[in-house]
Amino acid sequence: MNIEKQIFDSFEIDESFLPKAINDDGRFAEMRKILLQRIEELLEKDVEKLMWILYRIDVNEGKVRKMLEENSSLNYAEVLTDLIIERQIEKAKSRQQYSTGDSDWSFDV
Repeated sequence: MNIEKQIFDSFEIDESFLPKAINDDGRFAEMRKILLQRIEELLEKDVEKLMWILYRIDVNEGKVRKMLEENSSLNYAEVLTDLIIERQIEKAKSRQQYSTGDSDWSFDV
């Protein structure tokens, strides 16, 4: 599952909002813009749901505070958007690093 799909699924965003005929950089920028809009909507209408999603996708609360302190010019939704994307990329790299395709796990006990 790609990062884009994971983010859209977590935030209940329809993938059809993302244009297909653009390059990777443009696609990333559009994905970020759509995610930012969704986070702003959740901040306005359903903060509890937003917090639940952040917990479920494992966004580090300490990182959120630190980024807000260091980047006071950014708004809360922008900070969250970037941290969510960063966390999904970290998780994808970790899955790739630790997936060997070999599902035979053996433990010496």
